Amino acid sequence: MLGRRSAGARRARPRAVWAALITSTIVCLVIVVGVLIPVLTLIGAADGGTAGALDVPVGGIVAAIAIGYILALVLLALIVTVRNGPLAWVLGVAAVVSTLLVSLWPLVAVAIAGVDQVQDVVPFIQDLVRQYVPGA
Repeated sequence: MLGRRSAGARRARPRAVWAALITSTIVCLVIVVGVLIPVLTLIGAADGGTAGALDVPVGGIVAAIAIGYILALVLLALIVTVRNGPLAWVLGVAAVVSTLLVSLWPLVAVAIAGVDQVQDVVPFIQDLVRQYVPGA
């Protein structure tokens, strides 16, 4: 009975699981450093350049980043619990996608806020034109 294992012995995790965990963690960190930090810097520069006239939805951005990164951490933690290589890669890719989407969300949130601001400005400009331009 050389080929049998005792009931209490645990199988070692396949290399694919460890590779998925390490690769996904590194890619997530690269996304944070290479995407999120420059995006937040760009938004900060735009807000500073407009002297605060741009309404940046800070609360929504912080909440989205927190939720997305917590999701990514949970997915990375789940990789440690699985023993199936393909499932570990699926979880790793899901963590990377979550990190990437959340890192790009601040751009979308600020763009939406900017469009809302412009829609508020247009009626104001139309009223000014009607008031001060004769025949308009």
